[in-house]
Amino acid sequence: MSNAKTSTAKTPVVHTCAPPAALPPVKIQATWDKNTDTLVARTPAGCTISMAATDRLMASGKIPGPFDLFVSALAGCTVHEILEVMIRKDHVDVKDITITVSGTRRPTPPTLFDTLHVRFSLTGTIDDEYAKTVISDIMMRRCPVAATFGRASYLTWDHEIIPSAV
Repeated sequence: MSNAKTSTAKTPVVHTCAPPAALPPVKIQATWDKNTDTLVARTPAGCTISMAATDRLMASGKIPGPFDLFVSALAGCTVHEILEVMIRKDHVDVKDITITVSGTRRPTPPTLFDTLHVRFSLTGTIDDEYAKTVISDIMMRRCPVAATFGRASYLTWDHEIIPSAV
């Protein structure tokens, strides 16, 4: 008979991606509305985001599901960064921005993306090499949503510049 004791105490997990001390933790509260079969999330700023909570409602196309919003966040984050860098910081003449996100998902749970591709279509007077450099910086460093997707899937991107109509 052994005198060894077993412990159920958990060893603390050290995360390699610990947030910098200057960033506050994010807290989202989501509540199910059983009357509408929706989930309503409230952001720290007090904004509400409604989404479908059932497969039936998601299939209806009347309200986005959580996964739709997850992928939309990638497009939104990249547009936000283009606005911040190209327009506000560098004063580049960007007239229009369209982001297209496409990908393939695994067939079994968890149905993560195997591949994701982001297409940037920018209209304006924009230098191609400048756009390539800024977009790479956005996708690899500035956009936390892209960084998150990039850790879970094969993430690629490209861009096209559409000259402004004179």
